[in-house]
Amino acid sequence: MSEGNSEFDVAAVVDALDVGVIVLDERSGIVGWNDWIARVSKLPRSDALGSNLIALFPNLGGTRLPSVIADCLQTGSSSILTHSLNKLLPLQNESGEELLHNIVVRPVWSNGAPRCMLQINDVSVPVARERVLRERQNARYHAIVDSAPDAIITIGLDRTIQWANGAAEQVFGYELSELLDHKLDMLLEHDDDGLVQAFVDLQHSNSCTLQVNGRRKYGELCQFEVSLGRWKADERVFITTIWRDVTERTTAEAALRDSEGRHRALLEALPQLVWTCDQHGECDYFNPQWQAYTGAPFGEHLGSGWLKAIHKDDSAAFTESWAAALADGGVFDVDARLCRKDGSHRWFKLRSIPVLTPDGSISRWFGTATDITDHVEARESLRRSNEELEALVQERTRERELALNQLHEAQKMETIGQLTGGVAHDFNNLLAVILGSLSLLKKWLPDDPRTSRLLDGALQGAERGATLTKRLLAFARRQELKLEAVEIQKLIPDMMDFLRQSLGPNINISIDIPPDVEPVKIDANQLELALMNLAVNARDAMPSGGALVITCRNDGAASSERPKGLPDGDYVCISVADTGEGMDQTTLAKAMEPFFTTKGLGKGTGLGLSMVQGLTAQSGGAMTMSSELGDGTVVNLWLPRARREDMIHPATALAPLARDAASQQLRILLVDDDPLVRMNTAYLLMDLGHSVMEAQSGAQALQLLGSDARFDVLLTDYAMPGMTGLDLATRVKIVKPKLPIVLATGYAELPPDALLGFPRLGKPYTQEQLAESLEAAIRERVN
Repeated sequence: MSEGNSEFDVAAVVDALDVGVIVLDERSGIVGWNDWIARVSKLPRSDALGSNLIALFPNLGGTRLPSVIADCLQTGSSSILTHSLNKLLPLQNESGEELLHNIVVRPVWSNGAPRCMLQINDVSVPVARERVLRERQNARYHAIVDSAPDAIITIGLDRTIQWANGAAEQVFGYELSELLDHKLDMLLEHDDDGLVQAFVDLQHSNSCTLQVNGRRKYGELCQFEVSLGRWKADERVFITTIWRDVTERTTAEAALRDSEGRHRALLEALPQLVWTCDQHGECDYFNPQWQAYTGAPFGEHLGSGWLKAIHKDDSAAFTESWAAALADGGVFDVDARLCRKDGSHRWFKLRSIPVLTPDGSISRWFGTATDITDHVEARESLRRSNEELEALVQERTRERELALNQLHEAQKMETIGQLTGGVAHDFNNLLAVILGSLSLLKKWLPDDPRTSRLLDGALQGAERGATLTKRLLAFARRQELKLEAVEIQKLIPDMMDFLRQSLGPNINISIDIPPDVEPVKIDANQLELALMNLAVNARDAMPSGGALVITCRNDGAASSERPKGLPDGDYVCISVADTGEGMDQTTLAKAMEPFFTTKGLGKGTGLGLSMVQGLTAQSGGAMTMSSELGDGTVVNLWLPRARREDMIHPATALAPLARDAASQQLRILLVDDDPLVRMNTAYLLMDLGHSVMEAQSGAQALQLLGSDARFDVLLTDYAMPGMTGLDLATRVKIVKPKLPIVLATGYAELPPDALLGFPRLGKPYTQEQLAESLEAAIRERVN
């Protein structure tokens, strides 16, 4: 078939179709117009071809058809236009009646150019069939509506009542004739803004629902739920309203809301944390106390999120118990810790019971969490108390045994101290005789070199014995101390040459004494001896050489470094540190015990550290040691501070009267129960040019003082049987208040005011010290 024949055949087919076909080019110009459309439009093909469709039918300009055609040409989309558009084109059937139609828009191509084909279908018969069907449906609709319990009222756009069912008469109390052609407002309590807005909304949608307050014929008010539906019939728009009386439901809902409000207020007023879950255990409510405690936003703990508030150590057991309760529907009761946002936690008793439906299934869970922290802590405290009590009972015997051991040790130390002090005191008296006798012999014998060397050696030996006695008395706390304000910035540097000579070249000695270090209250000689002991101990701990560092610092009243038991006050701490072998903790614990030494046989007495400890204790201070094996040793001496105004300055020259009295021949009453000491002291006094009368007891001295004899000075020993030297001095002071008195003693355990201000002469003493004590007593009496 030729191309021409093909085109002829297609056109014939299109003309034979019982539908209209219009083909448009890209400018909506008509390029195809079949016989069917020419017949029903009364417009021949010759008049239509080449015309613009919109120009040919101007009424199409206000419809959707032009935009649908444009979309088809541009995008190739298809559309169908029906219903309200079934009278879009002015078409008539053979009877001259208006032809109802719809339009299908499809894209086509011709010689590579886009075309739009409009297919016009006659729908007059289907529409008529639909109208008959609708009328039948309306009949059934009216039958149904008349039997409906709700009031159904149809109104026009002007809100005029067009129709109402029988239920409307019953609900509102009006006859149908009283309703028809009246405004709907007659059924409302007042103008309802919601209903007005509903009419506006119906312009954009086909239905809506709202609640209004209605009024019955005789003024009774009631509440209605009104559903509105918009529909059209024969170009007219109607609105059907369905009125359901919800007065009882609204009242019940209000009562329910009131009940829920009361219950919510109750839950929010409870001190407990309250929570509810659905039947699956997903939480859906927490009272404010829960949120206030956890600090979490409401939504964070919904669902299973509330389990995050459980302490991690309790989470596993809690989750297991909760799962078991959900499975068997039993009461949930668990103690667990709930965490706050800041990480802190408290103990709570969490208890929940299921709410059951009539068939016995779980509808939800209601739970509370009560703070039991105080109860748990009290229970824990009771448990600890019971354990502690049991432990105390078990250790009671051990403590008693330890106390007995400590008592035995203290008694042993006290016995050793008493024995040592007694021996040293008696030895002091012997040394006093020896030193006095040797000094007089050296003074009286001819100046023979050999004799002088022998006497010097004997004196040095006696003085070394006196030094050992001082150590023993320091250990026994019976050595007499001369407590005075000592400036350690001067004392320690003055010892450096002596220390270097004593320790040897292998020991590097350094000191660090700040200029603001305060003076200390101590016996200067004993402090030098103590530092020498510590230096020698350090040297012995460094056989291959090392470093010795002496430092000082002030220690204020608020210091936290001082040893326990040290009285409040200001102190100076002197530290002696070495780089020696050090000690383990077992050795360190015994280091200050008397006669304990780490040195070899014959190389130590074991009294050095004990003497230093005794010195610090007698001076009102303390001594501490720290050491590690292989890391050296540090010894700290804590000594009480002295005021700078109490510093001892060189004595001024004696007043002339005192000097004269001291240089004159004095009449001295000498009292001592030891005949050797008394004889030796008498010779020393007579060698000074004084006259001496001896008494062996306090009673004998009182007899001599009551006689006609005249005395310038009373010199008495302190420790005598029967009447002590202090008792004697006290009685003499009453009867002879102007008589100078000197007490000789080697004891140091006496309290500071024990001698009542009488001058003290320490044993053993030299002739020079004896003369100085007499001079001091006379000077004090003259002043």
